[in-house]
Amino acid sequence: MPNSPAHLCSREEAMEVFAKLKLDGKLNPDLKPMPYEQFIAFPVWEAELILEFETVVRSDPHIRLGSILDDPPKKWEILGDLVIFPEGTDVTGWPLAEVAEALGCKRVAIQAEIDSGQMRKSRMELVHGEDGWVIHRENFIDYEFDATKVMFSSGNVTERRRMGEIDCKDEIIVDAFAGIGYYTLPFLVRGKAGHVHVCEMNPDSIAALEKGLARNGVTNRCTIHPGDNRQTLPKLRGIADRVNLGLIPSSMSAWASAIRCLKPSGGMIHVHMNVHEDEIEDWCEKTVEWFATGSGKHATATHLEKVKWYCPHIRHVVLDIKISN
Repeated sequence: MPNSPAHLCSREEAMEVFAKLKLDGKLNPDLKPMPYEQFIAFPVWEAELILEFETVVRSDPHIRLGSILDDPPKKWEILGDLVIFPEGTDVTGWPLAEVAEALGCKRVAIQAEIDSGQMRKSRMELVHGEDGWVIHRENFIDYEFDATKVMFSSGNVTERRRMGEIDCKDEIIVDAFAGIGYYTLPFLVRGKAGHVHVCEMNPDSIAALEKGLARNGVTNRCTIHPGDNRQTLPKLRGIADRVNLGLIPSSMSAWASAIRCLKPSGGMIHVHMNVHEDEIEDWCEKTVEWFATGSGKHATATHLEKVKWYCPHIRHVVLDIKISN
């Protein structure tokens, strides 16, 4: 790997530093930024510190696959060093090690529909490699999880970024459906929340969350409450500045508990829901009215985020609601 001058910064500052280095023309675009001890290291043109960096590979992956397979797939997803092909992809006869290497990976999996049960377990099939554990970096945050056991929605990347960009410094936050830390980690790593209380019932997700907290150095600012949040949320009454309800198709089962988690002065609630495109405005009005009535306080919609299309005509949306006296 080539040597390069390196600029170091904390993980919390990484996105801002990256943007500034790029804007100022100081970033070397041919090399990959990387973790270095507790920092993020950026390859730059001038600096005292010299480190080894990986080279950015710019060749077309479709051409590389075409040199290996007669009829290569046109779509795939990459999580860490695991390449995931769409459900129904027939890999019979594929030189799987070569396919993985062509896409900069070491393992291969086939996607499958997420289990419809409460725990939303992954049904992904690993077809090349020993296990499904991956380290996926996104917005300078590391998520660590077994992709064959828990879900990870790449389509929610903009919402994970948005939660990380919220100024929640020193806040106490309750994440009612934490999963592997989809929103917990952005709150802690980038938003600099004081403490996040997370509720999660899936043991595989909890194991992944614990690894993610440790990898990002924020374990001491998070408390995990395992089990059904119908039992755990009532124990968090009156402590939160902010509550995240990150469950689709509906988070309504936790709305009343979310209100009770807020401090007496109120706070913010982020409500996730799948809504028909023609009914979004009406849903927003009725949801704000519900929270006003349920809390006995003022409820105001401060933002509506249209995260992604869930299926034809159905949007995954997030409504930010401020509760105040």
